[in-house]
Amino acid sequence: MAELILKSKLVNFLVADAELNHSYVDDIYYAAEAGDVDALSDVLEAFKEAYGGLWVGGKLVLSQTMVRLNANVMNRLVQDGTLDIELPLALIRNVSIEGGFITKIVRLDTDAGSVKFRCFGAKEVASLIEQMILSRVSTPAL
Repeated sequence: MAELILKSKLVNFLVADAELNHSYVDDIYYAAEAGDVDALSDVLEAFKEAYGGLWVGGKLVLSQTMVRLNANVMNRLVQDGTLDIELPLALIRNVSIEGGFITKIVRLDTDAGSVKFRCFGAKEVASLIEQMILSRVSTPAL
């Protein structure tokens, strides 16, 4: 039986180990006569160092038990790294909102670290995740 999807939304999520797929992007730059891909690589590495990862475009799916973040096709072509994240709601210890340019950032803290994603309507999504966590905690086991 498929799990009920409570929310599906386009997001960008921060991936610590994301890297430019250098060979694929180099082929695109060569075909488009866009120059040397090393300049782009240097910019992305500086961004990664400053922010702790690269923002990956994709989709959030919130179910009754899980937050899933999956990269879109374009990001799968040009990036390597952890492009799919599944985070059980039971592991989330805190949900918070951080400032951001244009969109806010939702931060999900676990004992192992944090997962961050940004989207329009971030406060609504964070609130829904909190509600799901609280409902799981307050529901007695049978």
